[in-house]
Amino acid sequence: MKELLIDLIDDLRKSNGGHILYHYDQLDCYIQNAVSYITTGIRCGGHVLLVENDRNYILINKELTNLLGKEELSRVHFMNNYDFYYSNGNFNPDTVFNFFIKHIQPYLDSSPLVFTWGQVEWGNVNEYIPLVEQYEKKLFKAVTEHGLISLCAYNNSSTPMELKNSLLRCHDVLITDREYKYL
Repeated sequence: MKELLIDLIDDLRKSNGGHILYHYDQLDCYIQNAVSYITTGIRCGGHVLLVENDRNYILINKELTNLLGKEELSRVHFMNNYDFYYSNGNFNPDTVFNFFIKHIQPYLDSSPLVFTWGQVEWGNVNEYIPLVEQYEKKLFKAVTEHGLISLCAYNNSSTPMELKNSLLRCHDVLITDREYKYL
């Protein structure tokens, strides 16, 4: 998948960004795809905002420290996904979106390329479905306006079909552990 991600990112850079939906099944593939995505973004000269849980971050960071130099690693910015999505104590699409814009603005000011990777995890996901769609639509608009390449990752087995269908309406590209397709 590494080469496919590199090709996809290259295509999206040429078309002024893109909003990617990643439905993953296997943690080992997920970690390798995250590492490939991040290293590709960094090697393009960009900044990467990595919104991830602490468990996965440790695994991803271990790989990144073997692949990237000190200066490159300084352009990878980690934020705990729980702190990110619940920055106001609950998931509010407007609050989370504003929090997102606030955190990427310094990278937008210093670099023409900004990549984001967001691992989305929920408790009772059914109550969040309409809110997630609101947030993803706002994010889609920001991706277009700022030329971002933004990936939203969801565990395939714990994402209800109603949410999957909603997410397909809010993204340009769907990837799985081993392939991608434009929507």
